[in-house]
Amino acid sequence: MLDLRVTLYQPTTATNNSGQVTKTWTSAGSFYAERIVPGATGTETMPYDQIQSATSITWRLRYPNSVAAKWKLTYNAEDYDIVSVAPEGRRRFLLVKTTLRDNGTG
Repeated sequence: MLDLRVTLYQPTTATNNSGQVTKTWTSAGSFYAERIVPGATGTETMPYDQIQSATSITWRLRYPNSVAAKWKLTYNAEDYDIVSVAPEGRRRFLLVKTTLRDNGTG
């Protein structure tokens, strides 16, 4: 059931006044989605002496949708990095695999 409202963002680059390229996010729109949470898909690492956890969550969205890997999905004020996008069934839905990141600060 597609009952959750998510927002998709695509990365764009811009050049600031000093000539540096900066990455910004542009909204691609809001869509209804279903969250699919498989069991035990979290990981923890400790880069730079700081605990960092990552949780994998797959979302189902209606097809066609121009979402791509490297985009960002936002739901309930949480940002998810899009890892992969695959069609499901006869191109009725898209399965969007994401990673929710938490740097241990709450």
